[in-house]
Amino acid sequence: MDNKGRAYAIERRYRMLTAPWREIVSEIRSERGALLGASRFDDLSGVEKATALDNLDSRLRTAEDWLNHYDKERANSGFRLRRWLKQASTMS
Repeated sequence: MDNKGRAYAIERRYRMLTAPWREIVSEIRSERGALLGASRFDDLSGVEKATALDNLDSRLRTAEDWLNHYDKERANSGFRLRRWLKQASTMS
């Protein structure tokens, strides 16, 4: 595979795999906001609050770690691929 094809494959993989993770991050953030705004959250004890928030935060951390992984994978391409990646990233 030539550099152009490899760059397009990297960009396609990045777009395909980050889109679901971005949706998951937004869902977890809205779920966290809903939890903090719920009246039943105020009724929980400190340990229960910490457990509920820790569960959401660990899921959020995992999703953000995957997004960072794909960003690094895309950014750590060779010098010859960067020109083609720049061109591929501007395509819709």
